[in-house]
Amino acid sequence: MNLRESVSDLVFIIRVPIEGVEFAVNESAKLSRAWAKIATILNSLGSPWMLPRNYRRELVALASTYFSAGSDPGITFLALMNKYTSLLNQQIDFQTQALIAVTVLSIMIGILSFLIILGVPFIVGVLGIILVPVIHYFQVEVTKYDYRKPSIVGIIAGTVGYALGYFLHLGIEKLVITTLLGFGIGFAVLYLPQLLRFARDYAGLGSRVLRSFGELLNSPSPEPLRPMTIIERELMPLWDYAYSVGVREFVERIVMVVSVFIDYVKRSITTGLIYGPFITISYAFMLFTVYILSSLNASVALANVPMPITFNIGNLSTALIVLAISTAVLTGKAIHSIGLGITLIPVFLAPLIPLVW
Repeated sequence: MNLRESVSDLVFIIRVPIEGVEFAVNESAKLSRAWAKIATILNSLGSPWMLPRNYRRELVALASTYFSAGSDPGITFLALMNKYTSLLNQQIDFQTQALIAVTVLSIMIGILSFLIILGVPFIVGVLGIILVPVIHYFQVEVTKYDYRKPSIVGIIAGTVGYALGYFLHLGIEKLVITTLLGFGIGFAVLYLPQLLRFARDYAGLGSRVLRSFGELLNSPSPEPLRPMTIIERELMPLWDYAYSVGVREFVERIVMVVSVFIDYVKRSITTGLIYGPFITISYAFMLFTVYILSSLNASVALANVPMPITFNIGNLSTALIVLAISTAVLTGKAIHSIGLGITLIPVFLAPLIPLVW
């Protein structure tokens, strides 16, 4: 979920009780393509019921109803706040259900990957990556990373790993692991400092934002927001607007909206941290099973037993490599970002080294 789009929703909720639907929509349209589309439709057709079916249509329709009835601005604001809070809670529920669905699907993909012993293509493990857009849709964009430099360093390190494996005449599986380890470690060298900086800045995000907005109510010289994170940078226009208006009742409404929004961001991040690690279940189970089969020397044992089908136990390590990459990317994305997923690739590949070497 794009953060600027979300902030534009706050602008609409804050401005519509006082300034009317048309003006509030036009102000939000300056920040958001979605609201710009709404503004175009409203200016052409004049009815909120002609808008595409989504939560913004519900907000516009509710605001139009109260504003047309001549309701008190305070009552209109509270009605919009209740609706907006309900929509945010619904969004968190959808995110939770999406992550649970991704976990279940990743388990099924892990089971399919295990069926490589019966001839299922090893590439089936990559299917998990197609679930990344589902996770991305429900995540709040809390930061933007520079992926260009980490990717360049990762490619260089991966190339070095490949060259080293090639000159040492390693097998294809060892060569793939060496290359991916080089890429993942090289990427992590420049990505992890960005991640740690984000974690440090995010730790005090809620208190910084609410303190800065709260000073508008109780300090003669309030300290403005500092753009330490993308969230604070996007909320700065709201702070400036609240400061320029200065009316206590109006500022209290802005503080209330921002507080609800910050709480939603925290809950969204916490949801990813809680449910993201469960995606590793299928990979952990398959890794454990392969280690057991390897310790029992199952491939040799089954080779001496006459069966109507052939069990390709030796191909399990190949399936594990593919599944490790897919699971690492999915887990990292669910917890935080694609960059974290790429950084986790060496961690997921490390347990395979004793199996392959």
